[in-house]
Amino acid sequence: MQRATFLFLFLISANVVAYDSPQSLQDAFMKALRANDANGLAACYSADATNYPVDSMVGKGPDSVRRSWLGFFVHYRVLAARLSATHTEVLGNMAVAWGLFKITATPSGGNEPIEIQGRYMDVSRSRNGNWLYIADHASLPSPPLAGE
Repeated sequence: MQRATFLFLFLISANVVAYDSPQSLQDAFMKALRANDANGLAACYSADATNYPVDSMVGKGPDSVRRSWLGFFVHYRVLAARLSATHTEVLGNMAVAWGLFKITATPSGGNEPIEIQGRYMDVSRSRNGNWLYIADHASLPSPPLAGE
């Protein structure tokens, strides 16, 4: 009994987060994004995750996610974020999700809010019933070429 109590208290103090479905994982990601919470975003990724953020070529693991979002939050405060045209396919202990995103954010300097629209695709995996991202790719459309 004492050992079980210790384990329970350890897990609570370690702030272990468990996501029981791809949807609860996506919901947690969006909640952390709306809260400007880089640690909450990083908690959605497995230790071996690969991510392709909009600010660099490639990142590895939760620390890469945290650094990328911290860099964003230095310059912007998210006011709203939503997904649209979403799709999810679950294949056993793996899931693939894709769609469009829209973020409304205020620049740190206090200027007018901006809208960032892009697309995403991610892969999540369940280990022992806990879903985490193992691959994530966000991209923004490029501006039109001259003459278009």
